[in-house]
Amino acid sequence: NALEISLARTSDGVWFGLHDETLDRTSGTSGFVAADHTWKEVQRYRITAAETDDPRQLPQPYLRFEQLVTAYARSHTIFVDPKVVPTEHLGELFALMAKVEHPTNTFVAKGYCTAQAWPVDARGRGYATWGYYYGAEVAADPTLLSSTQDRWTWLGLDYNGGEDAWRTFTNSGKPVLAHIVPSQAAADKSLRLGADGMVVSGVQQVLGT
Repeated sequence: NALEISLARTSDGVWFGLHDETLDRTSGTSGFVAADHTWKEVQRYRITAAETDDPRQLPQPYLRFEQLVTAYARSHTIFVDPKVVPTEHLGELFALMAKVEHPTNTFVAKGYCTAQAWPVDARGRGYATWGYYYGAEVAADPTLLSSTQDRWTWLGLDYNGGEDAWRTFTNSGKPVLAHIVPSQAAADKSLRLGADGMVVSGVQQVLGT
């Protein structure tokens, strides 16, 4: 079992789950840049379900990275993506990850395919890494995969990336995870294309839980 978390960092050094630079999409704010505010200020807001497939869900508080680790590190592999956090703060994140009993067996450093400092540093510390690509971008830049894949232990490709891209990726000799899979139909397609695993957004639709 695995979980994925994208992380932001507050001005007072708290790492928490957030995909974007701002809280605008998740909390309806306007220009609320997480890095410019304290954790106490972030806690005033709740994550709304307005942009999800089920807007009836109740608002939820933002989750500190440590809370996720405490709850799931013993039972799940956790893919960690620091998104827009400046590289000078990555040492803090590695220190948080190192607090678990077997960090390199617990965490995978995840990032967009062109990321450099995060995967290189992570591999140097013994972590596996996962870099995700999009078939359209691979088609537009034939050197994209060859120029970036060495930093990634595992590769990721969108399930709509096209058969040519999927053939190239599955022939790379590295495990390939399909992303971001929203439905059972997309999961079935990913498996037909040769995916070794999937990053799933439609958990209920694909896993039935």
